[in-house]
Amino acid sequence: MFQAIINEFVNFVLPNSCLVCACPIDANESFLCRNCSSKLEPYNDVHPWQEEFKALGIIDNSLSAYWFRAGKELQPLLHAMKYRKMRSVGRMLGRDLGRLIAEMDAPPFDLVIPVPLHKAKFRDRTYNQSDFIADGINETLRIKVMTGAIKRTRFTPSQTKLDKAARKENVSDAFAVNPKHAGEIKRKNIVVVDDVITTGATILECCSALKKSGAGKIWAVSAAYAELKIDD
Repeated sequence: MFQAIINEFVNFVLPNSCLVCACPIDANESFLCRNCSSKLEPYNDVHPWQEEFKALGIIDNSLSAYWFRAGKELQPLLHAMKYRKMRSVGRMLGRDLGRLIAEMDAPPFDLVIPVPLHKAKFRDRTYNQSDFIADGINETLRIKVMTGAIKRTRFTPSQTKLDKAARKENVSDAFAVNPKHAGEIKRKNIVVVDDVITTGATILECCSALKKSGAGKIWAVSAAYAELKIDD
């Protein structure tokens, strides 16, 4: 009761605002109002490349929590997580992913591994947004998060303006398992998580590195799926 009174007073003096619509939100809504939350669009489809990746024997299943569409409600959330270090956004998205995995016929997972940033980009940003999402999955499923298991072996330019073939070439052999974690990966069932999946090129390379190190079942998951659209 006392805490509720404090929350109401704090919100009156310093009202919180929804990250999407900027409307005031109450103490139970940390960054997203109920109206905007209801407009997030679940991704209920199958990734268009899923069967192709399964046939390669690298990724056993894949899923995304939401559609990413430019200008829609999810975009400011992803930007807040990626560029403003909002852990709470990533954890929320991770919890949503965890619930989706729990509803499926999934193997017992041993590890959650985030797609890594290159060390130069990590030094510049000081954090990896995929770590936040992994933490949210852990909150729901209690699967150990292992950061640093995969490393980028070279710097890769942004994929944003590249077509499918160029994306694949851009990240080809760009990831390797960290030798100090190689023994912990063998025969382990792993969830590999990224913030946004488009063609799947990046996460496929990560999963390929894990398979080469003897990983068991691998699921590739992301907070969002975005259709590939290249500007002229």
